Amino acid sequence: MKKVWKRLGIVAAMLALTGMLAGCGGKDNVGVVDMSRVQKEAPLVQQYKQKTEDKQKSIEKELQDAKQNMSAEDFQKKQQQAQQELNIFGASMQRQFMSDIQSKLGDIAKDKMSASSSSKKPFRLV
Repeated sequence: MKKVWKRLGIVAAMLALTGMLAGCGGKDNVGVVDMSRVQKEAPLVQQYKQKTEDKQKSIEKELQDAKQNMSAEDFQKKQQQAQQELNIFGASMQRQFMSDIQSKLGDIAKDKMSASSSSKKPFRLV
């Protein structure tokens, strides 16, 4: 009976030691994206800002044209519709931007992974 317990103890210790050593020796490469810098400097951001500004100008012009031909109540409804349209457009642009950023980050990670696999250095995208 003591031999069985000794063997179980040895097996448990070996499993614990194997588990602890399994994570050792690998170096994690972690990248950080400074979103405020991206928003200031990236050409993609400038492109989305321009689209948003163009949409806003077009809606403002449309509202000014409509103001002359509508009653105050109808104009107020038109303003609310225009504001909703701008909000929806802005949210759409934001989703599209984040999707583009994630795609670009994925491409960068793939490049880094292929470069690191040739130099035998591990790389993990977290």
